[in-house]
Amino acid sequence: MLLEIAEIEVRPGAEDEFARAMRETGVPHLAACEGVVSARFGRGVENPSKFTFNVVWTSMEAHQAVRDLEDFGKFRAAFGDLTIGGAMSHYEMDEALAGPSA
Repeated sequence: MLLEIAEIEVRPGAEDEFARAMRETGVPHLAACEGVVSARFGRGVENPSKFTFNVVWTSMEAHQAVRDLEDFGKFRAAFGDLTIGGAMSHYEMDEALAGPSA
């Protein structure tokens, strides 16, 4: 399993539009992609212009292959020009160390 943690900076004034787009279309399309085990997003408390995505993938290969899928294109299109930057990290998840599910 692979955990992807992405932090996205949203254009000032577009935060509510971004949140709505992710809730209504973005995350549902991402979650529908082959290889996605779970997908969640949240909004920053200290900085409401920052959002995070936490996506669990079956593998890095599945994550890399998703770029060609229609649902992933729809996920990306949902936020279009609303973002101004971000960072992404990936972590190999060891099932023995993962602990219980929440």
